[in-house]
Amino acid sequence: MPRPGSNVCAVDDVRQAYAAAGIIVDQPMAYGTYYRLRCAGCGTSVGNVGDRLLPGMAETIVAAQADLYAAGLLGCACGHQRATAAARGARSVDDDRGTIAIAARPSGDDWPFWRGVYASGDPLPRFTRDMAAAQRFEEGDALPPEYRELLTKMLRHEGERAGNKSFLGFMATCADVAETHYPTARARLIKAEYLAEELKHAIMFHRLAVGLDPDFALRDAPYAHYTFHLPRESWADDALFHFLVDLNGAFHARDWRDSSYAPLAEMSSTVERDELGHSEMGYRFLAEIVSDARGRALAQRLLAKWYPAALDMFGRSDSPNAPKFIRWGLKSVGNAEIRAAYKTYVDAKLVALSLEPPDERANRRFL
Repeated sequence: MPRPGSNVCAVDDVRQAYAAAGIIVDQPMAYGTYYRLRCAGCGTSVGNVGDRLLPGMAETIVAAQADLYAAGLLGCACGHQRATAAARGARSVDDDRGTIAIAARPSGDDWPFWRGVYASGDPLPRFTRDMAAAQRFEEGDALPPEYRELLTKMLRHEGERAGNKSFLGFMATCADVAETHYPTARARLIKAEYLAEELKHAIMFHRLAVGLDPDFALRDAPYAHYTFHLPRESWADDALFHFLVDLNGAFHARDWRDSSYAPLAEMSSTVERDELGHSEMGYRFLAEIVSDARGRALAQRLLAKWYPAALDMFGRSDSPNAPKFIRWGLKSVGNAEIRAAYKTYVDAKLVALSLEPPDERANRRFL
């Protein structure tokens, strides 16, 4: 049975969409709520999906992937999704039935991956404030009601708190993806290092939340943005998630360096550094994947799912709350400006891998 408050209609939609591909949406696997995807032919785990996709999104995603299932680029090794897609008239993206090759792997000395990036200079853009913050606040200070509301909203969106069960549930899905799709033992170990650092962030944000509001520190806050609920059905999905979504976290943490809330400013450099390292982890995995023609074809196609979602994570360009965040010194720039800087950074990294950045307006939900 779904837990109270879960999006039952959305889950029914997801189940129906995946049934057409020969995939079962199993019972909840993690708090939040997240479900394991299993092959309807043999029962093998093939990925996971969350319950907060937008209406019709699951059907669109699965239909768009029909030729990837037909080619064996997604789905179970038993071939059930390949056969199901072929029976429904899907044509394979290619005729090569080989497996995706894995290129040379990063050595253990490379972790954490942020070291090499920062060794070459400051990798991220600096954001200049148009106005000075009205006031700077320390932990324990009396906060104006609007300031407290905005800061709490920001931290709820961030989600990384030890007292947030849904965050811990999402981390369980990350471990599950590594268990299901890891290409090498070394890659699986690197993902464990990633999980350890995210749990470190959960402790840091928990302590910040306790200083702000002990009740909020223990409040469950499922990730509302659909990006955290998109299906991850391959190692390429996971690589793109980390490259793009963790990079989003690094950009926001960069903007917190001069935050008017002192506890947030003090932890910003650590969070920025780690999140950029997590993004580099995904990017390195992506580089290994695209070294093979089939892997490159898969990554290019999956960008149509992950790229617009990553841009959407910055919110609407005309958000009425953005000027309030800037006025109070909780943000330096608006959503459109930070998104544009992020896009410039991402596009250059994709081009370096011979991947083509998608149309920035295609498949967008929040412009």
